[in-house]
Amino acid sequence: MVATNEGQRKAGSRKTKREQPATAAGGDAPPVSQTAAPTTRPSRPRGPVAEPIAVSARKAARWIKQLADVGDTLDGRNRLRKLAAQVRKDGGDAQRMAFVEVAIGECLDEASRAASPLERWLSCEAATWALAWMARTKRAGGSAGSLLERLVGQARAAQALLATGDTLPARFVLCLSRLFRDIEACRCLEEGASATLAAEIERLVSDRGVVNVTGSAAMIERVVRWTAAREVARATGGGAWGEATERRWKAAATTAVRLLGGRGRLVAGAGQMPDCFTAALLDAVTEMGGRRDRTVRELRRGRADTGRRDVLSRDLHDAAAAVAIIRTGWDRRSLRVMLDYRHAVPRLEIAVADRLLVEGAWQWEAWAGGRALEAEGPWTVSCWESDRKATFLEITAPLSGGRQLERQVVVLPRDRIVVLADAVTTPAGVAAPAEVRYRGVVPLAGSLEGDAAAENREIVVFDTATRFLALPLALPEWRSAGRGGFESSEAGLVLSQEGVGGRLYAPLWLDCDPTRIGQPLTWRQLTVADTRLNLPPHQATGYRIQSGHDQWLLYRSLDAARNRTLLGCNVSCEFLLGRIKKSGEVARTLEIQ
Repeated sequence: MVATNEGQRKAGSRKTKREQPATAAGGDAPPVSQTAAPTTRPSRPRGPVAEPIAVSARKAARWIKQLADVGDTLDGRNRLRKLAAQVRKDGGDAQRMAFVEVAIGECLDEASRAASPLERWLSCEAATWALAWMARTKRAGGSAGSLLERLVGQARAAQALLATGDTLPARFVLCLSRLFRDIEACRCLEEGASATLAAEIERLVSDRGVVNVTGSAAMIERVVRWTAAREVARATGGGAWGEATERRWKAAATTAVRLLGGRGRLVAGAGQMPDCFTAALLDAVTEMGGRRDRTVRELRRGRADTGRRDVLSRDLHDAAAAVAIIRTGWDRRSLRVMLDYRHAVPRLEIAVADRLLVEGAWQWEAWAGGRALEAEGPWTVSCWESDRKATFLEITAPLSGGRQLERQVVVLPRDRIVVLADAVTTPAGVAAPAEVRYRGVVPLAGSLEGDAAAENREIVVFDTATRFLALPLALPEWRSAGRGGFESSEAGLVLSQEGVGGRLYAPLWLDCDPTRIGQPLTWRQLTVADTRLNLPPHQATGYRIQSGHDQWLLYRSLDAARNRTLLGCNVSCEFLLGRIKKSGEVARTLEIQ
């Protein structure tokens, strides 16, 4: 009995000694935990406190490694990978724990002087995971309280940013508040981070999932940010927001998938970002099941498109958000077009496989009778059609003098053709000036250059390889014929064109299939007849395009649609695009009434 009591006294003595607070700099901070050497007496919790999350060495190291993979700088990535390796060893000796604490301190030092906001919050979150592992496994040493003080200081600075609507530090704040939920100073930070995330998602995401930011890369980055915060919240014991916000986030995540390149990677500049940048997003969409799951699997495999109908539709048009996203399929070579027409000058992106080809403002200028035509209202959708053969979008903006600008985007998935066209039209009853002039600029991505032929008007666009061919269909094939210009400049592909009769149609044909480039090429403006009378171009116009053995017919009426004929083909619609068969007949791919 004496021996037993003596053993109990020794055990109690050891327990008491282990829980004694260690001295640390800065007595204002809360304790890490009962095992993490607090510097002051912990405040009394307000209400019931959930049990702390168990953090193993493997779990902490995995999260820190994921943070390292998406870092901005090489030094920052190496620093976090070093910390992950030290945590993964899961040693218990004091010397090894001292090394871990030093590594955590280095991360916080870097966070204090980081030039990149992303690098700052990644370093803080990595330090949080490492310190939580030490605290939960009773490995925290004498400097743990000081490290937690510094983390709380960073979180309070993050709160000021969250108050302005900046959600970049929200992931770190959620991580700290959840992993140290037994400490009031940390736990109270959670509500602000969750509320800011929910408010931003509700503000930026439309009902159909379009994110109201500029450019596909910015859209994807924002959805990835939200997804990362959601995954951290789930890994630390709960959701990041309510059910309504969850539904809107799911819609945004699904839309973001439509903008990804081959194998589900983010296209940026002259190539793709590593798959770690979008892995969390793809995993989250896969968990949704159904068509979304099957689509992501197809996208990740990168195999040839099989025409499956159990995946997401290729295209998405959100008229309320004024954004259209068009794809040719889900294989790794798929072509993607995004048109954002919220502003007076729409923004256009075209990407193929892992290359961004067109990016920026699709500019336009028009003059009638020597006077500049200005937009007098927002863009509105006049037509949207999409099926397995083709996708057609037409938007319209009112111009001064009662005229209007009609802008078309047409995609042929099978042929990998994109048609970009502007039409200046004058309604019946409005006096038409004798001359109409137009100038449009299609912005090339930063890494691309255009090579204009010496005698012909086609332009080949390339970087490390040939990417696409551009043809100004309304201009004669030969430069010596005049009637306008088509050049490649620093601004992009510049098309200048003149017309009469108050109307003008300026189509630009982009062939994004490199296998056809270099084959025999020609295009011709066709004669359009109406009751055996040839029509002038300001009433209706048509074109024949030939590349190798492939031929197409394009027709556009600029006045009221009537029964007309061109190249032996009868048309009564406003727009027609089809393939010319070997027999000379026209297979009507797309017909708009």
